[in-house]
Amino acid sequence: MLGLPNRRVFLGTAAFLPWSAHGVRADSPYLDRLAVSTWSFHNYFPNTRYGPPKFPTEDLKVEEVIRRAKAKLGIRHYEMSSAHFASWEPGYLDELAGFLKDHDCRFIHLSDNMRGVNLARADAQAREADLRKFEQLIDIAQRLAIPSMRVNTGTPEVKNWDFQITIDCFRRLAKYGKERGVAIVVENHFGLSADPKNVVRILEAVGDNISACPDFGLFPSEAERAAGLELLFPYAKKVCSAKFHGFRDDGSTRDFDVKKCYDVLKRVKFPGWISLEYEGPFEPLPQLEQMLQRVRTWLS
Repeated sequence: MLGLPNRRVFLGTAAFLPWSAHGVRADSPYLDRLAVSTWSFHNYFPNTRYGPPKFPTEDLKVEEVIRRAKAKLGIRHYEMSSAHFASWEPGYLDELAGFLKDHDCRFIHLSDNMRGVNLARADAQAREADLRKFEQLIDIAQRLAIPSMRVNTGTPEVKNWDFQITIDCFRRLAKYGKERGVAIVVENHFGLSADPKNVVRILEAVGDNISACPDFGLFPSEAERAAGLELLFPYAKKVCSAKFHGFRDDGSTRDFDVKKCYDVLKRVKFPGWISLEYEGPFEPLPQLEQMLQRVRTWLS
């Protein structure tokens, strides 16, 4: 009969148990797939500042945001908002790539936040111009070795919109992206894609090099959130937007139960990046730090 290990033996083997310093199992399939969206820091960028912020703001470049986030959170992976590029010029993009390499960081996803771009324009010539802007953004993703990119559906300018036009736009962009190593994702964001059923309709019609990006926060009610996440997550392969709005005084999450969203993610064994996105008026780093502590527990 084998005896129980004594204290010395136990302590000698404890260092090899699969737990990290954060209290989550080191063999958790999610631990290495946590990222942070630069949109969490939108109030540090003049062109994305709104609210108004409830903390003293300053104007930062994305490089400084990443420096601070990495130092505070220990996160090396980031979802980049297109609105946070200082330029689309090749020289700047190459400098940004060099910065990421020097700091052992990478962009795992690029989110389209281009203003005035709408793939549901009624005018075919204007829609073509916007498609070319998306192709330019895919080229940027390729240059920075970003493996996936969100494309927004836009909002129809006319009633009785021909949905086939939307499908054709995404089919073209999915093909263009595949040729450049960039997968297209569709998020339940706004316009046509605010309805998760429309997202699925696009994905099933296009088929190749395209997947869903479930956003935890963009639902009008708890019932629609539950149904929408159940619908979208089976189609999600690359990234999900783990949005949250901060915390109440009692420690619960504001506006909706964020943990329930992670429960869905775990149940379907989501294989992609989990991009934390704080959207609220307070200083983002303390909010992200608190959420990361909870996420590491929820995902253990």
